[in-house]
Parts: sequence; structure tokens; C-alpha cells
Amino acid sequence: MKPVAIVAALFLFHANSNASNECMATLKDPHGSVIVPCNRSGTVTRGGTVTLKAGEPFLAEPGLYGWSVYLKSGCNGFIEKKVALQLLPNEPLMKLNYDQQKKLWQKRQSAPDSELGEAASSAKGRGVNYFQLLTAASNGDLKAMARFFSLARFMDGGAAEEYYPERWELVHVVGDERFARFLSTQPAKVRENIGVNLTSPGDTEPISKPKTYIKRYFTKTYKILFSGKQ
Repeated sequence: MKPVAIVAALFLFHANSNASNECMATLKDPHGSVIVPCNRSGTVTRGGTVTLKAGEPFLAEPGLYGWSVYLKSGCNGFIEKKVALQLLPNEPLMKLNYDQQKKLWQKRQSAPDSELGEAASSAKGRGVNYFQLLTAASNGDLKAMARFFSLARFMDGGAAEEYYPERWELVHVVGDERFARFLSTQPAKVRENIGVNLTSPGDTEPISKPKTYIKRYFTKTYKILFSGKQ
């Protein structure tokens, strides 16, 4: 292969590698807007739509048919490929907003068994009202947080797929100050396990580099979990 071709191939590989990651973006049309159906359960706009306007930054994650988008309002949704985006790969990722999840957790405390989901069903089998516990934890109750995080040993398969992302959401709802306070009360092994979870990209969707993200937005949490670690 000629040197020019090699350079071109490397450039294409690098561009495609970057394109596979989430990044900040805006609409490319400076005067445009797009209707985004919100699909995150628990948001006030569940089943509805929001209008994304030109100049409004959002987090975009590429997919096969378009972009999953995460808005500052807490809504997430989908934009088709035909909508032109201005990608901002050098901009720091915004902090995700999961505040509306708390309303869903409160509502689901009294949900019938058929609507509990696998994580809550697994907890119920051990005498725990999953969403009642999660709601108490989201209010900053240290004992509730400890109990909720201790459920990890009972979660596998479909239950784990629900449980671990909700731990990620809980950290956001609780906030850095209160979560760091909780961590300071826990044994080193518990903190280590939580640190592993919070740096596992499969559990921190859509953030593919959660450690960097935590360092930016959860400074006290980061210090407790990763101080002295590379």
C-alpha cells in the first residue's frame, strides 16, 4: 500500500472510531428544530415529545439508524440519520439528568406484581419493596442506600440489566455530596465493588468512559473511590 493510501486508511479508521462514541452535538441547521419523542420512563414527557431547537446542546450517541439523544431536561429520545447534526467531539459531555426517575420510583412503590420488573421481583422474593427502598435511597437515607447497594448479590440476568443502570441513575439523583457521604460510611470492599460498577460502561449508558465523567461531575465521589489509583 502506498504511503498516501496508508495515511488515508488511518484517518478513516480514526474518524470511524471517534464516530462510534457519544459526544455533544447541536442541530446543524442554525434555524431548524426537530420533534423528539421522549422514551425514558419516568419523565414528565413520557409518551410525549419535546422540541429540540437550533443551538441547544445535547448528548448524542450513534446507532445503526440514527442517534439516541439525551437532553438537559432529562428527556431522551431518537433522531433519524436524515437530521443533520453538528457534532462537537471536543466539548465535555454534559451531566446527565435523571431527576424525573425519582417520580417513577415513587409511583412504582405500589405497582402490581405484573409491573414490577425483574429486579423488583427478585428483591420482593427477599422481602424487600424495591421501589420503596430506591425512593428512600434517593432521598439520601444512608441505611436505604446501603441496603439497595447490597442487593447486587441477588441480581443476575434480566434483574441485573435493570438493577445496575438504576444504581447509576441513583448516584445522579442523590448527588455528589450525599453519595460521597454514604461511601465514607462503607467498608473498603463495598467501595471497591461500587467503583467497579460505576466504571463499567455497560452499566453507565450512554457514557462509555465513566471514570472520566465521574471525575468531572462527582469530584468527592471520585476522590473516595479512586484516590491513589490510576
